[in-house]
Parts: sequence; C-alpha cells; structure tokens
Amino acid sequence: MSFVHLHVHSEFSWLDGACIIDDLVQKAVQYKMPAVAITDRNSVAGASRLWHQCVKAGIKPIIGLEIAVQNDQGDGRIFSVILLAKNGSGYENLCRLVTLAYEDDPNTPRITKSQLREHSRDLICLSFSVVGELCTQLLEGKDEQARQVSDWYYEVYGEDYYYEIQNHGLPSEAVAMNKLLNLAYQTKIPVVLTNDCHYMDRSDSLAIDSLNCIRKGLDFAHPEAKRFACNEYYFKSPKEMKALKGFPPQLTKNTLEIADKIDVTDGYIPVAEIDLSVPSVVGLLSSYSPTLRIKFKPRSRHITVSLMDHKSADVLEHLRQQLLDYDLVHFTEYESWTPRSIYSAVLNTMNMPDEKIKELCGLIPAGAKTLREAVLLSIDFSCLSSEDYLCSLAAETGDTLINTFKEEITSRHNYALIPKGMPVPIVRDIYGQPRCQYDLSMITQTGLISLEFQL
Repeated sequence: MSFVHLHVHSEFSWLDGACIIDDLVQKAVQYKMPAVAITDRNSVAGASRLWHQCVKAGIKPIIGLEIAVQNDQGDGRIFSVILLAKNGSGYENLCRLVTLAYEDDPNTPRITKSQLREHSRDLICLSFSVVGELCTQLLEGKDEQARQVSDWYYEVYGEDYYYEIQNHGLPSEAVAMNKLLNLAYQTKIPVVLTNDCHYMDRSDSLAIDSLNCIRKGLDFAHPEAKRFACNEYYFKSPKEMKALKGFPPQLTKNTLEIADKIDVTDGYIPVAEIDLSVPSVVGLLSSYSPTLRIKFKPRSRHITVSLMDHKSADVLEHLRQQLLDYDLVHFTEYESWTPRSIYSAVLNTMNMPDEKIKELCGLIPAGAKTLREAVLLSIDFSCLSSEDYLCSLAAETGDTLINTFKEEITSRHNYALIPKGMPVPIVRDIYGQPRCQYDLSMITQTGLISLEFQL
C-alpha cells in the first residue's frame, strides 16, 4: 500500500515553498508513489513543469491550489482550503479562482465563498489543516458552527469534499484530530491524511525559515522571523506517513482514492484553440509601420519586435484595436538565484556584517553553479567560509534554496495575446496592473502567441 502527498508547496509558493518540482518528482518515484500533487499558495505557475516531469517519470501529476476564502457573511475571518483539479475543466477553475483572488487586494489575495461555489466544478476540496475553518471552529468549541461549515462544503462538493487531518506533533493537532474524527463519524464525510510539505528533507527546516526571512526582508532576530513550530513539514515517505500514530488505515488509502479521481489523459492543462496565426500578427504589426523590425522563427509562436523610433504603447494600442477578441497582458519572469546572490541573502538573514558578506561573496568563482562547487573551486572561499559556523551553515542553506527563484517580476517588454474569456491565472501587482502568472515557457506550451518589444 502506497501513499500520495496532496498538500505540497513547491518553489512557486513565494513565502514558504522549497519542494523543488524536479526533486519532488524524483523523490515520489523513489518512494514508489503513483502520483504527486503541488498545492501552491495562490499560484498554478508550476503546473506545466510538474505535468511534464511526472509524465516523463511515469507517475500522475495532480495540480492543486491553496487559496484563502472569506465568509460572505459572519465574522469576516479568512481561512484557506486545498483545491485539486480532477481534469482540464477543474484546472480552468483553478485559474479563474487565482484571477478572482487578486482582483480586489493584490496584497491579500482571497476569494469569497460565493466565488468558490460558482467555480467548484471538477474540483476536489480538502478542509485544510488545524488552522482551517473547520478545525478552528472545533478547537473553539463551536461544534454547531463547525457542522454548518461542513454542511456548506459538502453541499458544494459532495463526494469530492474531504476532511483533512495532519500530525506534525503539535498539541492542537491531537485535539483537532479527535474532534474531526468524531464529526466524520456523524457526517460520514471521508477523512484524508496529509503532511503539510514545505521542504524536501527534515534537515531543510532551517532553509525554509531562511527563505521566509528573505522574502519578508527580515533577519532571524526579528520576532516574526521563524514560522514553523517544528521540523516535520517535509516530504515524508509512505512508511513515515503510515507510522504516524492514532490514524485509521483508511486515511492513507483515501489519498489513493483521490489520486484515482484525477484524469490527466486529455487536456489536463488546456491548450488554447485559436485561429490567430503568427503571420497574421506580423501582418498587423507591419500595417502599423513598415519600419518595425519583426523577427520570428518557423513554428515558433514568439515574435520579437524592434521598435526603432516608435513607442510600444502606440503599437500595442494599434494591436488592441485590430484584435478586439484578445487581451495583451504582461507575463511573469521568475529570476533565478546565483551562488553569490543566494549566499548574500542567507547571510543577511543571519545578520552578518555587510563588509563580511561582500568579502565572502567576492571569493565565489564566477563559473560556480552552486556553493558546494564554489568550495571545491576556490581554496580562499573554502577556507574563509568554513572559519565561521554561520558562514558554513549559510553555504549549506543557500544550496538548499538555490533552485527557488530570486524574484517574481512582471516582464515589462513582453506580452501574451490571450483570447478574452480564456481561463489563465491573472494576478495584479501592488499598483493594480495585471500580468499573467505564466512564464514564457508556459505561455508557449499553452499555444498562445507572445510578443517581445526591443527598444
């Protein structure tokens, strides 16, 4: 009997995800798991990468999402749920929900229960961890309100609604477990065991706390620096999950039941069906001005436009007038770390003096791809970084985080032509400007045409 992880944060969970998708799939194969999910917070940006890596490895990809839901009425509190796409239609609803979450407040993405109901088709819903709405009500002794929450979600999702239960060794989880199992006995709603996976190995717990500090611009001395109460939030083996005490065997079997509901055979990540061709777009650009220098490769859907003396805003307006059925939207770039940049960032979280950081980073060879490689290539860096425990620890931590990404930025001179109404995840920056959550690779794989303006 195997097990499937259904609550996993990849590198695309901005604040607290370090389960690198490539490593995640490799580990799932090593553990002989038939499937693996990613459930990034407010993001489906890793969907395509997981799909391709899983297909290559011969296991089933499960695309999910952690999203915050606000009650339409009542106390106004916000609680997260886990949503898993059963098929392409479900994935489209994940995209719609991401877009809705960012519409009103980009700094605190959330949806309402009404929006969740409206876009619930072909989704599996897990009730979330001990801090979800259901367990919170139970822990507060509000059993009747908890039952009302359960009834609402069951009404919306029916047999695709599961109580989610976890055990990271926290006292609150032990209390919630008993109360949730009692409620399940009354409602007959199935319970599924998950582990809230934020990193790959137990030893990576310091790295995830460092990542959270980096993202928030804090050091470890700050009272809000450490987030995780223990080091149990890692990608555990089936044997480790089954060894958790106090859980009926059916809870692990239900992970397999959920995985069996996922259909990835046809259009799990939908491809755009559009009549617009690259030559047609090139023709429209040329009609604006024959002096534009336009390049594209055969069978490519990416067009490069050298503006010469023209303004990109004018060219875009011309295209918008000609392509009324399309939106021209920026897409996202996920900037990678270098050994120097990640080492500097980790040392900053450890409150290392700036001069020391500059000295250490200056010794990292330009050709090194990792900090471990830098140690092997440079005797000076090896000696200096090992003289101090924190510097040595920072090198180890940096290599754990190097395959997360440094920045998530709007690609200012790049646009995707997206058919109006096509469900793609649109987020908004702090100024309210929209951008597609996909990067260029994902834009290409979904069959969309992209433009790059060069000044």
